[in-house]
Amino acid sequence: MARTAARPTRPRPEAPAPPPAAARVPARRTTHWRDAALLVALGLVGYGWATLQGRPDYAIAILIGCPLLGLVMGISGERRRQRMLTQDRVLEALIAEPALRFARLDRRSVRLTRWTRWRSGDGSRELWAKRWLGLPRRIRVRFAPAARDADPEWSSLLVDIIANRLQAHYEITRLDHIACEMWIDLATLEEGEGIEPPRAQVRAVRALSKLIDPSVHLLDVELDDSEELKSITVSHEAAEKMAGAGAQTRVERIISTMHPGRWRAHWDTVNDTVRFEVRPTLPGSVWLPTDMPVDVEDLLANYDKVRIRYGIDEDGEEISWAPAIVPQMLIIGGTGSGKTATTHAIVGEVTKYGWPVWVLDGKRVEFLKHRTWPNVQVVATTVAQQVAFIHQVWLLQQERYRLMEEEGLTPADFEPLVVILDEWAEFVSELYDWYGSIKVKGDPTKPPTLREHASLVRKARTARIHLIQTMQRPDVALFGGGAGGEVRSNFGQRISVGRLDPQGAMMMWSNPSTGTTIPRGVRQRSITTDADGQPVEVQCYRFPSMTAPDDSEEGRLREQLRPAESRWPRLLILPPEQRDDLDGSGEVPIGFWDYAETDWVRADARPDLDPVVQSERRRNAGDARMAASTMAVLGLHPSELTRDIDPTTPGQRPRLRPVERIEESDDEYVDEYDVPINLDDYSGYGPEIRVLPTDLQIGDLIQVEDAAGAWAVVDELPEEDVLDANLTVISWRDDSDQAGAISLPTDTRIAARRPEEHS
Repeated sequence: MARTAARPTRPRPEAPAPPPAAARVPARRTTHWRDAALLVALGLVGYGWATLQGRPDYAIAILIGCPLLGLVMGISGERRRQRMLTQDRVLEALIAEPALRFARLDRRSVRLTRWTRWRSGDGSRELWAKRWLGLPRRIRVRFAPAARDADPEWSSLLVDIIANRLQAHYEITRLDHIACEMWIDLATLEEGEGIEPPRAQVRAVRALSKLIDPSVHLLDVELDDSEELKSITVSHEAAEKMAGAGAQTRVERIISTMHPGRWRAHWDTVNDTVRFEVRPTLPGSVWLPTDMPVDVEDLLANYDKVRIRYGIDEDGEEISWAPAIVPQMLIIGGTGSGKTATTHAIVGEVTKYGWPVWVLDGKRVEFLKHRTWPNVQVVATTVAQQVAFIHQVWLLQQERYRLMEEEGLTPADFEPLVVILDEWAEFVSELYDWYGSIKVKGDPTKPPTLREHASLVRKARTARIHLIQTMQRPDVALFGGGAGGEVRSNFGQRISVGRLDPQGAMMMWSNPSTGTTIPRGVRQRSITTDADGQPVEVQCYRFPSMTAPDDSEEGRLREQLRPAESRWPRLLILPPEQRDDLDGSGEVPIGFWDYAETDWVRADARPDLDPVVQSERRRNAGDARMAASTMAVLGLHPSELTRDIDPTTPGQRPRLRPVERIEESDDEYVDEYDVPINLDDYSGYGPEIRVLPTDLQIGDLIQVEDAAGAWAVVDELPEEDVLDANLTVISWRDDSDQAGAISLPTDTRIAARRPEEHS
């Protein structure tokens, strides 16, 4: 049987294994310094020979010319050596990345050409060296046929490695898939320029090339005096990739953490461009504008046009409330944040339009001076008055609903009423205590006032009754328990003044990070909704103090804001009258409904009960001081302070003597903006802990040396440094509204404090 010889098999070629990351190309042999030394020696010899020949002119020329020529040769050769060394380092960096599949240390694979010329710069040694060496305008790269050169990620990685090694921005200008060659050009220098761009600009363009697409091309850049970026505009060819809001937000967040300050972006998805710019700085205080609205004679005619201004955004655009569109407003903020000052400004703006305003003063003293402000009809301070107040607003709502149901009226027939419910949580707490003291058999378990309030929140808008409710936290329990969330959602216009904790931010904005980075050192800095319904940071308007002297700048501003006409008379809530029992056996205890349904009268009808009239019986400084002293409250009167006291009557309190006028004191008026905020108080935050940078959340506190205080708040989620995967970038904002970013090794722990959780 014939045997068939086996066909010899051709061994399958194997791709050579890539060299290790530490592989180096062989060192180049250079002779420039040796040649320079020979020229110097030749100059010395020539000098001696010319001298011996009696030719001193030749001797001097040779002595100067040969060493000078040698110096030029040495410097030129050294620059060429450094450029060749740079080319070798680029090749080694490309080979060290296995994904690029550069398998051989072949100098023909990378060629750097068209180097930029030297140009003088500042005195920095590093910058001087870079400018002396220059940058290659064009880089030619030859890659293996097995490379994934059609993959944008492969191209991006290659360009990123080159840009990282040369510390400049490059872009692909030509790619030949057949010849396996790529041309990469310097993108940050214009033709004829020979100066290296600022590092901040280079970092930004490189980062955007990696975050968006290698096709990113610089269109415009704006720098400040220190060569830090103020704005940068680029084009790209990744329209589909960057169409989503999530992708845009991530790029914005990373760029913001990489550069000083707080940044924002304007995406032009039609022209495939994006502009990044430093956010404008909001002012720390803005007065309510004094201009008066026009065409306010008929409250019904201009109702739909009314815009209640209450602040400005970072672009200087006014933020306003349109009651006809969003009827109810909710304002929250902690103590000292400027919540009440913001409400005062809103009252001042509303009364300009001639709208009546009713005020429930939960703290009893925040709106006392507004009793005489035009178009403020009533300020309820005691719980008994406040119960009657809410009941009367509820009755007005019910009557307007009856008119619509039975008599064919429409909401367009009703004049608007603005109801201020200030410090609602404080009122609810006082209400429960008060209700327990007057509750009688048969009364409901909870005060009916809360049920009436819930009804107002749901239905008052149709009756053109506009609620403005302020509180420190929008807890569901304060809106009526289990159904409180539904009641709270009826407040469409919202303002959160000052910094929020994550729980409050979630209640207010359905986002645990919104409003948690507001600087504590700036009063009335707030988060509200813009015309598109998106949360935006604003500085709310400030209203002049009601106690500022009339001849002061603030007092004069207050008078400019005062409406010229008071259309609505002031009202008083009368105390309920005591009733006798039917059988004459005694008096019937005054119950809840006696307080709720008590009579209201015009203030001028009962001057004996008008607190404004009574306050005109001024006290002198001594009487006021004695009446407010702790000794007077306890009924213990030092002999030197007693006035008109009968010593035989135990516990008798001093009788205050009326005087013709009060003696104004220079220290009576204190500008609340001049009262320093205690920035050392970090109540609401837990103890110091050590965490990894990647574990930080928006709203956490970290220790930063550059911050105004000991702690700064994290205002963006930490991100991996685009230019160094071993670093994590943390963006911070301090209490004085200064912002910055730090880069830390990912495995390094940092001191932090976290907001305490509230039940």
